[in-house]
Amino acid sequence: MHIAAIKTKNKKTGAVYVNYKLIESVRTEAGPRNRTIMNLGQLDLSKDDRKKLAMVLEGRIRGQLSLFEDEDSISAEADRIMEHLDFKKLKRVQKEQEELEQKKSMAVPVFLEKTTVSEVRSLGPELVAHSMWQELGLTETLRACGLSAYQTSLAEAVVVGRLVEPGSELQTWEWLKKRTALVELLDEDVTRVSLNSFYDIADFLLVHKPAIEKSLREKEADLFGQDNTLFLYDLTNTYFEGSCKKNTLGLRGHSKEKRTDCPLVVLALLVNQRGFPVFSQIYKGNQSEPETLEAVLERLEEDGQMLVFKPTLVMDRGIATKANLDLLKARDFPYVVIERRNAEKEYRKEFEQARDEFEVINTSSHQQNYLKKIPTDQGTRVLVFSEDKKAKEESMDRLQEERLISDLNRLRNSVLKRNIVLVPKVSQRIGRLLERYPSVARYYDITYVADANNKEATDITWEKKAVREERSILTGCYVIETSHEGLSAPEVWRIYHTLTQVEYAFRCLKTDLGMRPVHHQIERRTRGHLFISVLAYHLLIAIETRLRENQDSRKWSTIRRALSTHNRSTVILHGEGGVVHYVRVSGQPETEHREIYRKLRVKDSLLTKQITFTGGCST
Repeated sequence: MHIAAIKTKNKKTGAVYVNYKLIESVRTEAGPRNRTIMNLGQLDLSKDDRKKLAMVLEGRIRGQLSLFEDEDSISAEADRIMEHLDFKKLKRVQKEQEELEQKKSMAVPVFLEKTTVSEVRSLGPELVAHSMWQELGLTETLRACGLSAYQTSLAEAVVVGRLVEPGSELQTWEWLKKRTALVELLDEDVTRVSLNSFYDIADFLLVHKPAIEKSLREKEADLFGQDNTLFLYDLTNTYFEGSCKKNTLGLRGHSKEKRTDCPLVVLALLVNQRGFPVFSQIYKGNQSEPETLEAVLERLEEDGQMLVFKPTLVMDRGIATKANLDLLKARDFPYVVIERRNAEKEYRKEFEQARDEFEVINTSSHQQNYLKKIPTDQGTRVLVFSEDKKAKEESMDRLQEERLISDLNRLRNSVLKRNIVLVPKVSQRIGRLLERYPSVARYYDITYVADANNKEATDITWEKKAVREERSILTGCYVIETSHEGLSAPEVWRIYHTLTQVEYAFRCLKTDLGMRPVHHQIERRTRGHLFISVLAYHLLIAIETRLRENQDSRKWSTIRRALSTHNRSTVILHGEGGVVHYVRVSGQPETEHREIYRKLRVKDSLLTKQITFTGGCST
């Protein structure tokens, strides 16, 4: 097919108009003839681009992929034209084409009304994940670690499964067997893999964890640029299903998900300011956060991350103890932290004047932050009053306060009605309320009124403390400490808020990558489960970064949902004499699919693999 320019002249004005048509050369009994496939209207394209457009349109009409689909301007023009395609005419053209094709030796007659489809498998998300796996060089990395070709394919299946269909290893195993076309993309056949092999491959990956993480860091630096000036460090935990009596990692601790009823396991993650993991570490559920920092510094020095200078470490108040700040200073690591102690109390007078005297910056949520830089003996402090943080804290406090007062009234009514009267019982109930609402209960004096014998309670009373006023003044206030003296207050504030990258990583791991809950009752299986989620996150952040480079801010969950309609299927065609033809084909990508594939540089390697079987025998 080609695009022809058709010139028409207005007899009254003499103006010449040029319109374009998609033309196909066909052989007829009278010889070669040109046939119009569609009218294209006016085109603002060069001659070379018109040739490319013709090839793209021909490919779409015939259900094939053109090389020029990757060119955004050509593909966008093709999208516009296809939206106005006359499908009745196209059907006639295709019918004529089929009649010509039937004359070829490979053509066979089939009954279209008997055409059916089976073995429909998800392809879109898998194509993206498989493509990024290859770009990150994970196949070569695992082979260099000593894994066989089969083990490498199995490892890809496990990690991609965690990204595409988050869940446990059992759920991933079922997905691989029944719902995905990933097995057709892999180098080795893993369709008959056992569930135990799924668990075993996690053990192999765990053995080579340092080498894999180092290789990923280097490859990600090549693909997306190296950024070792700023590292963000934080810890999170997730919970187990089951008692974990034989799992040495599963211990009770402070759950960040409020799962006080379950054993926990801790994941520590160091990421750069673009969100790419530097390395990860797994700890017991009762691990103290501050105690982990020294191991991180040693790992950084051992891995040779600081060839020219040491990176600035950004940490939240859970890790920033005085001992850890001294450790950072002793090892010459620059840092930006919020102090663990409530340093804002030292600057109450300054915070009272924040709106009048501090520097003002606007946030992405259209709120204002008020900043003041204060030099210290060993660095700088930045006082921050955040309207957004104040609003959130006040909202949370109001809710907690309402619940506390409601529960106190309920307890008081029980005492007045003589349902609960014994002093030990009443005291116990008050203690439970103090534990349930620690953030607001400390601002109240809660007492019981006892009888003359101090055996039975007759009433409950509570009164708000004066210190509550100080809490109101300091709501939304915090103090950032840094070793950098030459940075402005806004620069320090922006550096600290890059911590949202590691918070985003933890959120993805828990919600998008099936890290929680943990079902394993053996330590090494637990470590393997968490490491697979971390590897899946490497794919996720690489995909999202590539999208952002193409001005696309969509998250992986949105991309996965959009691509879920691109499938691979077996088409069953019934021919003459009871012959049945089975053709395995990929679905034609829709406009949104093609847009995503272009941005992520994804090719469907299965488009050329149309596997045909006739009557149960391979042809």
